[in-house]
Amino acid sequence: MEDFKIALKNSLEDLDKRLRMVEHLVNDVIIGSLESAATEYADAEAFDGFKTNYGEKLANLVEPYKKLFGEDYDLERSLYDELKETEGYGTEGFDEASVMEARIADLAARIAAVKEDVEEVKDVVAEDDNEIISEDQLAEEFKAAMENGGIV
Repeated sequence: MEDFKIALKNSLEDLDKRLRMVEHLVNDVIIGSLESAATEYADAEAFDGFKTNYGEKLANLVEPYKKLFGEDYDLERSLYDELKETEGYGTEGFDEASVMEARIADLAARIAAVKEDVEEVKDVVAEDDNEIISEDQLAEEFKAAMENGGIV
């Protein structure tokens, strides 16, 4: 009788292990994968809507931001992900259009400031180009300085 109890206990433990494995497969693998796929699909749909709403307004900013952050930088995806993290996103009172208009205006102002800085640098370089000393002139000045006791 004792052998029967041990065999029954072992069979029940094996059955319990199999049931836990099936439960894991159903809950974690199958249902988890389906939930993940549904979440990814919903996010892709929402992102497409975001691009439809703001893509045209962002069109002039995409390339400058790629130049700043690299060719792989996706400004639209970055802004969409940032928007999703904004407090109140998805609630009834959330004014997405106002938030995005302010963000797009900020990004455009940043690009304009960078362009302005670049133009200033170009102007300084152009001014400095006019003051560049030729090698011959530098050699003459060096020779004259040496003749005057090495003081330049």
